[in-house]
Amino acid sequence: MPFVYVIQGFDQGVREDIEGGVFRIGRDSSNQLQLRDSEVSRHHAEIRLADGSATVHDLGSSNGTFVNGVECKEKVLASGDRIQFGSTHLIFTTRAEVRTNSEISSDVSFQGSDEQVSQIIKSVTPDLSVNISSQNFGVNPSSDDVKKHLQVMYHTTMAVSQTLDIGELLERLMDLIFEWVAADRGCFILFDEKTNSMLPMVSRYREGINEQDGIIISQRIVDYVMERCEGVLTTDARDDARWEAAGSIVCNNIKEAICVPLAGRYGMVGVIYIDTSRIGDAEIIKQDLTRFNGEHLKMMVAIGHQAALAIEDTRFYSSMVQAERLAAMGQTITAISHHIKNIIQGVNGGSYLVDEGQKSRDWKTLEKGWQIVQRNQQRISDLVLDMLTFSKNRRPEVSSSNLNNVTEDVVDILRRRAESEGSQLYYEGLAGIHQYMFDPDGIHRVLLNIASNALDAVKELKNGKVTILVDHDMKERMLQVSISDNGQGILPELQEKVFHAFVSGKGATGTGLGLAVSQKIIREHNGTIEIESDEKKGTCFIIRWPSVSPTERMERLRDSSIAEQNKIQ
Repeated sequence: MPFVYVIQGFDQGVREDIEGGVFRIGRDSSNQLQLRDSEVSRHHAEIRLADGSATVHDLGSSNGTFVNGVECKEKVLASGDRIQFGSTHLIFTTRAEVRTNSEISSDVSFQGSDEQVSQIIKSVTPDLSVNISSQNFGVNPSSDDVKKHLQVMYHTTMAVSQTLDIGELLERLMDLIFEWVAADRGCFILFDEKTNSMLPMVSRYREGINEQDGIIISQRIVDYVMERCEGVLTTDARDDARWEAAGSIVCNNIKEAICVPLAGRYGMVGVIYIDTSRIGDAEIIKQDLTRFNGEHLKMMVAIGHQAALAIEDTRFYSSMVQAERLAAMGQTITAISHHIKNIIQGVNGGSYLVDEGQKSRDWKTLEKGWQIVQRNQQRISDLVLDMLTFSKNRRPEVSSSNLNNVTEDVVDILRRRAESEGSQLYYEGLAGIHQYMFDPDGIHRVLLNIASNALDAVKELKNGKVTILVDHDMKERMLQVSISDNGQGILPELQEKVFHAFVSGKGATGTGLGLAVSQKIIREHNGTIEIESDEKKGTCFIIRWPSVSPTERMERLRDSSIAEQNKIQ
């Protein structure tokens, strides 16, 4: 199944499978891939799947759609293509059915000591400064050959830079090799450090070659290449003592073979092996292919070096991602367990008062204990909801809602608390009755989180005040809720960090998830949360997101449906 992977931009790391005939991309929440990039249009582009191919279509976006750096209105995509929307870069990948390692291993076999020998006619190290003398081969590379070699290296460089999947990388490199040289069989063999063995990863046969025979590789060749880090070109001559009596090339009627090391920065990661049977010169000319020679060996060594670097980078990236995941899990467990411990202590304390009140029939003590238990039950509920919201990619469940009603409900919840703490809670809503399309539960949670934090900031003050103002920016078509307090304020260097997970200024009473979850919900609405803070005057959180009326929503859905019908027709 094809998919896109965001490699650069605000949504870096997001991966979405492309299902169905049309895959839409843009800032609007109705898109299959919603990008939180201000340079991306609401409905920027779409990828259409038809007849086994994928095509990206720009939908009249403001900043255009670019494929591999070239702006286009419509472009057939190939696996590994880099697509740019605004400041966001994606990799498009399509994976055909991939054979398992065991299936590939059944195609490739290693033979050892009971076969006739093969002669090395040339060896080359991965040092690309090595000069291959043409007199050893009796040929001089033509300008066409040089051009073809440069094209191969260019496409190799592009291939290794456009995928994060080792299997796909090796498949693409094998395609390039078979387009360039007259190989009948080929395979990539990687060294598995866990089993200390060579593991075939990708195998390939030229059309017309009998695959039932498999690929038989001399174990001596592989060992020689791995031990000496040299690429070798072999023929079926039998006077090279370096193979002792253990070659296996002749038995498979192989006349020429190339085996080169996959030599990276830190060591050997495997080998590339290709071979060819004897075929007539007319057939070679017909296919515009040439037999193996020293230039092929040199190019194969260069390809092997590029592939090895890419394999190392991919493995390093995978290890780094895994390490970051483990570190994030550790940080999460530490932060959450600490907070849960505090909640449990509160529940235990409340339960103790309930028990004591029941035994002594002291109903005031019992009621006090029960209130403590209820508060901590609510803390558990809030914590679980925050964790679920933060960890899951979701689309807002928008409905026609009144922002005043949502905000007033938040104020009603917090008013009793404000009075008990001696703080003032002031609210001013929009004039009139206005319905807009947004997720009322999500916005309610955002306002409750931030307003609760504002009350926390002023609860120690004698004249603590929290103000909640609802507004509508008609010019920019944005809904806005401002929540301000006259507390201590937030230091400039801490203002960006407060939206990071598990960063809290409340000490043991905060989870550090409230603002992170709030920002996530607002971003899902294509909105922003801004902070204006002064150490002497307090802090103001400004929450903004696009205003869409129910009528506008219906018009967009209707236009989208009409456009879809026109495509079908």
